[in-house]
Amino acid sequence: MQSSANSKGARLVWQWAGHWYSLPVAASDVLTLARAVEFEGAPRDAVAWTLLQRAAYVRSHGRAVSVGRLVEQYAQPINPAWFPTGQKHLDEMARLERLGDAAGARAEQARAELRVTRAKTPWASLSEETREVIWRAMTGQSKSPIPGAVHYWASRGPDFLSNQAKRPELVLLDSGQGFGPGRNVFFTEQGTRIGSVRVEDGHGVLPGADMVLAGVGGPGFIVAGVLAALAWKWLT
Repeated sequence: MQSSANSKGARLVWQWAGHWYSLPVAASDVLTLARAVEFEGAPRDAVAWTLLQRAAYVRSHGRAVSVGRLVEQYAQPINPAWFPTGQKHLDEMARLERLGDAAGARAEQARAELRVTRAKTPWASLSEETREVIWRAMTGQSKSPIPGAVHYWASRGPDFLSNQAKRPELVLLDSGQGFGPGRNVFFTEQGTRIGSVRVEDGHGVLPGADMVLAGVGGPGFIVAGVLAALAWKWLT
C-alpha cells in the first residue's frame, strides 16, 4: 500500500524497504494510543512513538489492522486478551494455579479487572503529560526519540533478563535515559529498517470533549506556552 500525496484524512506515514506507506488514523485510534501511553510507564514519548512505529512495522508485513487495534494487542494494560475473560489472563491464572500461587492469582485477577477500567478511560481523565505527548505526536511537534524501536518492556532486572532470553532476535536500543523501576527499555528486531514514521493531518483526530464515558467529565487542562495553549483550546 504505497501512499499518495492525494490521500485525505489523518494518516500514519512511513518508509519501508525503499517505499512509502500510509495507514488511516481515526480519533478512536488516538484515544487507544493515549490510554496505552498513560498506563505503560515511562518515558511516555518513547512509548507513544514505539507503538506508532510498531503499527507501521506490523502493517508493512501485511496485517490489515487499524492503528488502535494494533496498539491494544501490544499494550497489556488495555489488551482485551488480558481482561478477566481473555485467553492470556485465563492462561496465566491456570499457570498460577498449577504453581499453587494463590496470592499471585489474586493479584492477577485484580490486574485483569483494572485493565477493563483502564481501557475505558476517557480523554479528559488522562494526565496532562500523556495528552501533551499525544498532541505533539499527532500535530508534527515531536519526532521519535528512539527511531526504529518496535518493542519495549519494563527494565526491572528479572523481567528484563528473562524477556531478553526469550527474544534473542531483538536488539536493545540505547535511549540515553538509563534503566530503573517503572521505566521501559526499547528494542528493534534484527534486520528492521522501519524509518521516517510520522503522522500527517493529525489535528482533526485529536480526541475531544465528546470522547468520554457516560456521566464522566473532567476539567480543562493547561499546557505550558502560549502556542500549546492555543492549540489545545478547541479540545477544552
